[in-house]
Amino acid sequence: MEQAPRPTLQQQFKVTNLAGLAMIASVFVYAALVLLIDKGDLPLKAKPVLDPSTGVTLKYILLGLALGQYFLIRFFHKFAQKSASYLASGAIIVYALCESVSIFGLVLFFLTGNSTDFFIFMLISVLYFYLFYPRFADWERVWSQGQSEKSSPE
Repeated sequence: MEQAPRPTLQQQFKVTNLAGLAMIASVFVYAALVLLIDKGDLPLKAKPVLDPSTGVTLKYILLGLALGQYFLIRFFHKFAQKSASYLASGAIIVYALCESVSIFGLVLFFLTGNSTDFFIFMLISVLYFYLFYPRFADWERVWSQGQSEKSSPE
């Protein structure tokens, strides 16, 4: 696939970056909802649906999935760095996987009524965003490698 010209690369990065920022913001919207529900400021109340032992078991299963997500995110992050044509789509997949960890916590909150569980998953989600959020310098490096491969004789 042909490499994008540099201005197009910048535009793709800006659009992808905006999508990523929106997904990060959604994690904080979830946190606000959890706080409002937990304090009773919203007419909705998270009532424990699960007994405590089942809730703890589910929490550890979801924590295991969140740890597995790390390796999945890392895979897609590295895959996206292989070619400029994969940068934007790979970044969106990484964002979705990072955000899904906070959704695990949100679901757990609604099932157990324990806001602390949500915030544990939220912290993991934010950490994943921090670790794997794409930087334009990385995109430029991948783009430059593609340009040099394209111009080198085979």
